[in-house]
Amino acid sequence: MKKAVSGYRLLFGYLGLFIAFVGIATLLPLFALFAYPDEAADWYCFFIPGISAIVLGSFMFGLLIAGRTKAQLGKHQDSVLLLFVWVSAILISSTPFMIAGIFNFTDAIFETTSAYATVGLSVLDPKYMSGETYRHLFVLYRTILCFVGGIGLVLIVTSAISDRYGLKLYLAEGHNDKLMPNLARSARLILSIYVGITMLGVILYVIAGMPVFDAIVHSISAVATGGFSSRPEGIMYFASHPNFWAMQIISILIMVLGSTNFLLTFFIITGRFKKAFKDAELRLFGCLMLIFIPVFILAVYFSGATNNFGEAAAQGTFTFFSASTTTGFSNVADISKLGHGVLMLVVFMNIIGGCMGSTAGGIKLYRMALAIKSFYWSTKESTASPNVIYPHYIYRFGEQKEVDQRETANALGYIFLYGTLLFVGAVLIAIVDGGNTSFGDALFEFSNAISSTGLSVNVCRTGNNAVRWVLTFGMLAGRLEILPIYFAVFRGTRDLFRKETY
Repeated sequence: MKKAVSGYRLLFGYLGLFIAFVGIATLLPLFALFAYPDEAADWYCFFIPGISAIVLGSFMFGLLIAGRTKAQLGKHQDSVLLLFVWVSAILISSTPFMIAGIFNFTDAIFETTSAYATVGLSVLDPKYMSGETYRHLFVLYRTILCFVGGIGLVLIVTSAISDRYGLKLYLAEGHNDKLMPNLARSARLILSIYVGITMLGVILYVIAGMPVFDAIVHSISAVATGGFSSRPEGIMYFASHPNFWAMQIISILIMVLGSTNFLLTFFIITGRFKKAFKDAELRLFGCLMLIFIPVFILAVYFSGATNNFGEAAAQGTFTFFSASTTTGFSNVADISKLGHGVLMLVVFMNIIGGCMGSTAGGIKLYRMALAIKSFYWSTKESTASPNVIYPHYIYRFGEQKEVDQRETANALGYIFLYGTLLFVGAVLIAIVDGGNTSFGDALFEFSNAISSTGLSVNVCRTGNNAVRWVLTFGMLAGRLEILPIYFAVFRGTRDLFRKETY
């Protein structure tokens, strides 16, 4: 009997499976040639890296683990594999941009990371999204990467093939929403909901008058909370359209659905509204809406960006939803014109972020709800008799759940870690850009990178290569929620020096 495959042989065998999938995703833009045959000259930009990745990945999988009994990944090896998967995907997926001469290495990595991490920060030359130089295949390709990154590389592969040890990797990518007992069936159901919301967005945008290609790009970006557009002006390209108001409402709807935990969305679809709307995350989001939408509106109005209160209401409301869902769409030509007050409100909202188990970034509403509850519990207990024990409950996924001290500590620890990385990242940008970027602008740009929001004051475009690499790391760290990167480096370093992992 053959010995079960384990360790790095197992890890690289799994990696081969993911590399082959990335190769398939790289080939998908070629189907757009049926609609845009005049761009056929770009076929090799996708074909060469796509086929190469499929061959390499299949070879790795077949040579290392195919048909063999698989052991369990070692402690933190799931994080090592996760980091390898995402870095490999970014490297492979950046090659079409470089082959076509659209980007150099740094910009290709930046744009690809932004797409996979569903951030929406972009250094793509506007000429490729307008007029005769429009590159539909590359705009669509970037959107496909956003679609894949939004739902997660692990989840998509899990929906196709799964094994009894796949759950650790699935959870490591940030999924906490098993809708069914079987992991693969749960992943397929989540993927179905994700695709369904995307199709709904496309249909609604087309009904509102948006061309089909633009509708596909904006719907995918909205549900993935990615913020990419098919136009240099973003959704403002359609500002003169008579149904622009409808397009904004559709965008808000799809952004909110994308930033909602898929299990809660499943409850809503199946009519279990009470279970969904009593959840701590949706309750907190409702409170944030009641408090901050008026604040955003007033901040826009008093910024002097507009003297029309109705226009300020539309801009403030849309900006709130764009920031709180960490999408990055904007219904103003230049968000910096809304004033520093609005920019700081955007930073505050995208730090909080959307629901856990959604496509949104940020700290996540559940961790914030735990932090608020923790403050309430500690305040209550500090004034009570020491002989009285208060249970710590929170409403989660349709039932009242008892929260232990370790879960609360983990949430508070992550909030501290997130805040520390945000501050350090902003300082680094201000330093490496040689004093050309103020700390306020650096903080705004890095907060949008780490939270996967993508609203920008153009630091990513005007800054140097070092600035883009800092933002690239922030985007990846934010998408993987920081800790898997630490665990991967920790385990990899100990393995390198042959030390036992405890």
